[in-house]
Amino acid sequence: MPHKKNWLFRDTASHKGRNIEMTPDTSAFAVISAGRIILDKATPRAVGLNEGSETTLLCLHGNGKVRVGDEVFVVSRFDGVYVTRGASFEVSTDDFIDIVEGSAPTEKTWPTKFVSFEKDVKNSDSLTLHVGAEPYYRDIHKVLAENVEGSRLLMGVTMSKPGNWTSWPPHEHAATREELYLFFDMPRPGFGTQFIYSNLDEPEFVQPVYANDAVTIVEGYHPNVAAPGYPINFCWILCSLEDDTWRTLAGVNVQPGFESMPTGLR
Repeated sequence: MPHKKNWLFRDTASHKGRNIEMTPDTSAFAVISAGRIILDKATPRAVGLNEGSETTLLCLHGNGKVRVGDEVFVVSRFDGVYVTRGASFEVSTDDFIDIVEGSAPTEKTWPTKFVSFEKDVKNSDSLTLHVGAEPYYRDIHKVLAENVEGSRLLMGVTMSKPGNWTSWPPHEHAATREELYLFFDMPRPGFGTQFIYSNLDEPEFVQPVYANDAVTIVEGYHPNVAAPGYPINFCWILCSLEDDTWRTLAGVNVQPGFESMPTGLR
């Protein structure tokens, strides 16, 4: 089992079924629990229950169904489902599906909701953000954000151009939120480099990251950069440390000296 303060989890897609690897017991997280649900014809079904917690599900690849109570949602790439506090859910497929799951404890209850990436997010000026300038341009898709009622969790994807930086300018939000980056669609030999630091002269974390790796961020500035010729893409889960207080992408602290570069986060 990873050390309690482990920030890096390699190859989170190595097992089929439902695998929640990143938790307050196995990682630096105090609040978030997260992992993957990967199903195919041989393993077509998985069930989950996060008692006392709200849950977010985002489909990275494939297609299938998510059942919450009497509601059934047909999901495909980048679709999201917000699962109400403490509700059990079932994911199933006739072919293949890969879902990122996140959960966090809450005292509040909000309704289950399905969000279609194609219909609700892709062409929305408020949910799809075109951020930065070269060489730190990227597209941020907020799948489960202010469009969904919730207590703590936000979830979406960031897609970069080859060789670009993301999470730029460097920013941090340690006093209010913790965050997961789970990388995908980065064909080898391509890779990214993830930084986490409070003082760049003595960084806490600098590591290459590949598709399916995950990084748990609880403190420090956390920019990353793609290898030339390859993108850096990641699903993110941003989680407020308190109910209904910092459930937003905005309100970050930019590293001194980079304040003139807008974050584009809102």
